Amino acid sequence: MVLRLLQTAARGGADPAEILARAGVPYTFPDLTGDRIATITRAHGVAIYREAIVTIGSHSSRLDHKPQMHPDEFRLMCYCVISCRTFRDVIDRQAMFFRTRGDRISVIDLKENGPIATVTVDTLRRRKSFSAFLSDLAGLSIFSRLYAWLLGIGPHDFQVRTMHSASYANEAVADFFVGDLQFDGAMNSISFAKVLLDMPIVRTPEELDRLLLDFPFEFMSAVPIEMPLGDRIRSIYGISLARGAPIPSMSELSTLIGQSMSTMRRRLADDDISIRHLKDAARCDVALHLLRESRRTIDDVAITTGFRDISAFRTAFRRWTGTSPTLYRNAPD
Repeated sequence: MVLRLLQTAARGGADPAEILARAGVPYTFPDLTGDRIATITRAHGVAIYREAIVTIGSHSSRLDHKPQMHPDEFRLMCYCVISCRTFRDVIDRQAMFFRTRGDRISVIDLKENGPIATVTVDTLRRRKSFSAFLSDLAGLSIFSRLYAWLLGIGPHDFQVRTMHSASYANEAVADFFVGDLQFDGAMNSISFAKVLLDMPIVRTPEELDRLLLDFPFEFMSAVPIEMPLGDRIRSIYGISLARGAPIPSMSELSTLIGQSMSTMRRRLADDDISIRHLKDAARCDVALHLLRESRRTIDDVAITTGFRDISAFRTAFRRWTGTSPTLYRNAPD
């Protein structure tokens, strides 16, 4: 897979030797094309993929005399959107992020048409080439995977259309994109059911820290998986509690998840998970976080996590952790 990636990158104007050198791997391109290297580590694979994407994008941008997005800028964009409440907020903030660049990397726009919503991604490339196709394809893949991760759903919920020709359909697309890909669009775009726009973001800044250790350059070794239904519900409960909002009712939860109540109950029963357990687990998550990461009083933490009686909170906390809130807060890390 790595060899095919490097060969594809070479067709896009990149030098495989330079990619390997910048990736810091202990072998050369002839090593890979021969029989000396049978496997490489995941870390080396991530580094090679990162340098290949950056190099292809740089080559395409030079041809079009435009700037490209640096990996650090992508990370910054991710931190800008992680505090959003809904997917619609994510797209609005992402569009704002790109507008702040004076030299304009891309233009993001949201369009709604009946039950379908579409995010158009104008990369401002006007010169079509193989390297432009690969760079745009990688970018669309990264955006759709990030959207799916933020919502805790599978990337199959997003349909990608590229502005490039269907003549590229038989190229090494699988090294840059997995999913429903269409060609010959007026502009690069990502389409999805409009109901997703009002779904909550279920990931946390701490989860983003862990994701960005490799994402989005771990593409060939691991694609972020869909969050289990129980974890999505637990996260929604936890976010509601932390924001001081009421825990959603079953009807509200059904809307937020995008499934009927009967389907939601059946899937939870299949996993032997109860709503009561998920609420209790969410209260525990929020209580632990607030006691360690804030200066709020124990009484305030109890109220925030849904307990009107401080003694009931202390009893529940001892059941969760085997210790008291005070001892937990004061314990060394």
